[in-house]
Amino acid sequence: MIAVCTKCIERNFSKNDLLVKLYGLYYKNIVKNEVKLADIKNCDKVLCIGGGPIPSTAIEVVNLTDANVHVIDMDGDAVACARELVKRMGLNHKIVVGQGRGEDVDLSPYNVIHVALQVSPKEAVLKHIWSNCKMGARIIVRMPKKGLRHFYSNITDGFLERYSDYIRFYSSKFAANTIDKTLLMVKG
Repeated sequence: MIAVCTKCIERNFSKNDLLVKLYGLYYKNIVKNEVKLADIKNCDKVLCIGGGPIPSTAIEVVNLTDANVHVIDMDGDAVACARELVKRMGLNHKIVVGQGRGEDVDLSPYNVIHVALQVSPKEAVLKHIWSNCKMGARIIVRMPKKGLRHFYSNITDGFLERYSDYIRFYSSKFAANTIDKTLLMVKG
């Protein structure tokens, strides 16, 4: 339900540059902390899985690091909105938006992979990423607050235990946020 509402809001906001900027404020500090956590630099090749109609995470990663970012989303309408927005913002030389599924994407070009809160099925996507990403790849995963977990696809405690040696958490400090913490996995 939250994912559907978010997509609807983003689709409507994506047509208006002022609304896009206001919407992006929600992500500004979240992404700033994720960039710091994963030590994203301009030489990194970043994949954002689950960009939606307003790929705010990708936009903010580019603004903060000047890295090249590839965004994928399963929803063709979201991809069309995102492409139009990225072009309108003059960022199409830094952000490429395509349609795809996180369980199927070729990960070979990327050394940073970001998994959005709304991605589903999250654990299947993470298993695909872990099995197919490069050694040293940094995987950023947004985790929902406890009270909101039933609205999102989640990863099991078993998954967290199995990969615990490769996981670090960054706890969010934003009370109004839907995100409890950001998980960083480093394949090593």
